[in-house]
Amino acid sequence: MFDKYNLKKLLGSAALLGVLVIGCKKIDEGFLSDELYVPDSPIKVERGIPFQKTAAILPDGSTRPMSVKLLDVRRADTKKHADEFFKQYPVWVYNAAVDPAVDTTIEQVNKKREKKVMPPFTFLSSGQFVFNGATDSLPVDVNYEYDVEVSNVTGSKVYKNIGKMFTVDGPLLTDTSTGCNLFPDDGSKTVPMPKPSMTITRVSESGNSVILKLADKDGNAFNPKKGEIIKRGDRPIFENYARFHPIEYTDTAMICNFEIAPFPLSRYYANGTQWNYLMYYRLPSTFLSVDKSLTPKIGSVNPIISFRLMKAGTYLVEIRMQKTTKTSK
Repeated sequence: MFDKYNLKKLLGSAALLGVLVIGCKKIDEGFLSDELYVPDSPIKVERGIPFQKTAAILPDGSTRPMSVKLLDVRRADTKKHADEFFKQYPVWVYNAAVDPAVDTTIEQVNKKREKKVMPPFTFLSSGQFVFNGATDSLPVDVNYEYDVEVSNVTGSKVYKNIGKMFTVDGPLLTDTSTGCNLFPDDGSKTVPMPKPSMTITRVSESGNSVILKLADKDGNAFNPKKGEIIKRGDRPIFENYARFHPIEYTDTAMICNFEIAPFPLSRYYANGTQWNYLMYYRLPSTFLSVDKSLTPKIGSVNPIISFRLMKAGTYLVEIRMQKTTKTSK
């Protein structure tokens, strides 16, 4: 009887001790998943874009807050560290948006930006890349992969090859269009004309200039200095978009230092009308003739053009009027 009682007592004490031991064991806090991922991988890095921000790493149920540290960026083909991603390059950094309707001088623009020497990206603790204009110094059409370390209350883990990136050149041109009409000098009905041809050539990757030429069907340029190219009433022209520097007029072209890409920087609004990127010009009848196959009327040729240049560089934009011959010398 005594032995059975003592045995039960001993077993009860052992069970209580087990409960106490279990109760004192540290409970793991939080959770850090093995399946974190980058939702926009592979990330398309458009070279030369002043600002591009990627998506944050998704936690897959991991306990927040999380902190993400970039460990390495490698070329996918060689598996070697991508030195070009970590070199420093001169680049304009903007602390506020430039509004061409308000910031009409280069002095006003310079109050909103600073020239810095920095890598082509910054990396946020959310796992996001913020790319800047220095990406123009990266090689084009190259694939990359990268590693990160993620930490939260649970601890930290290294995620190899969590995301991929590739560099591309975005389109140089957008919003290109042309149109044209003949306005007879006698005030009669407008005569539709064939659309002018537009040729845009990036003659250099350096600079921020547009050389705009309006020419006849054979490429003979009209002279803006002699009144061979004039504006049309209150409609926008080249200089309405070139806000930061004055237009230079030569015997054959109008030249603009646009300073900031893209150009035009924004659509043009005036008197309650949005003109998008359109430019309206008139070539007076004094300086040209129109093919008689189109009309026997004498009148001015009135081209409408639109283009947007997405990257810095020096561009030649040539507009040729179809069915039109320059007669002035």
